[in-house]
Parts: sequence; C-alpha cells; structure tokens
Amino acid sequence: MKIFPPPLITARVYICLAIAVAAALGCGQKTDLSFQQGQEIYQTDCIACHGVNGSGILYRKSVLNNSALVTGDPEAVIAIILYGRQGTGTMPGWHMTLTDQEVAAVATYIRQAWSNQADPVTASMVTKVRTKGEKGPSTKP
Repeated sequence: MKIFPPPLITARVYICLAIAVAAALGCGQKTDLSFQQGQEIYQTDCIACHGVNGSGILYRKSVLNNSALVTGDPEAVIAIILYGRQGTGTMPGWHMTLTDQEVAAVATYIRQAWSNQADPVTASMVTKVRTKGEKGPSTKP
C-alpha cells in the first residue's frame, strides 16, 4: 500500500518551490539590482518630498504612486529627474548630481514601487534624453 502526503502539504511544497524558482531566475521586478539601487537613492534624496509611499508630503503636489506621469512615457520621467520641474510640484534637477545609471535606477524604482507597474528604465534611455538636452526645468503640469 502506497502512502501519499496530504494534499495540503503537497500544495504548500509546490508553492514554495515555485517561489524559490522564480526568485532564483530573477523574476519579480522588486529584486532587480537597478530597482534596489533606485530605492536607496530614493530613500536618501527623494523621500523628504515624495514620502515613504510615494504619496507626497502635505502641501506638496509630489505624488508618484499611481501617477500616469510616472508610469507613462519614460522619457518624460527621465527629463523631470534630470532637469527638474517648475509650477505645480516644483522639483530640482539632478543632472549635475546623478549618473545616467543612477537616474535610470530612480526612474525604475518609482515606476515599479508601490502600486506602479511600468517597464524599467535603462541608462541608455537616460543618455538619449540627456543628449537631447533641456533649456531648464520642465513646466508640464
């Protein structure tokens, strides 16, 4: 007579194996090295205005979570990080402080953190935007 494990134990084993395989293969945007680098930069340089959960701080209109601007065209987000923004939600530019890889990491982080689910940003995408240049901070709403 064969003895089979109870179905609940088998299901748990399969779930654990699936999670382990996904983690080993690098599945899951939040384990990406660029995401982690972006998170570190965000926690150092951005959290004071944008908040822990990307919902902005009190009087500032600096919401990143669930933002169509953040999850939309990556070039717009890159340009704002590089050159800043004036008007609604004033932000300084970081083009003199952050490398292309660091800008890509921050953009990736804010596009994938919280409830946002957008594609990552690469350093070459940032280089393309930086090469175009910008006269000054963006004034887009």
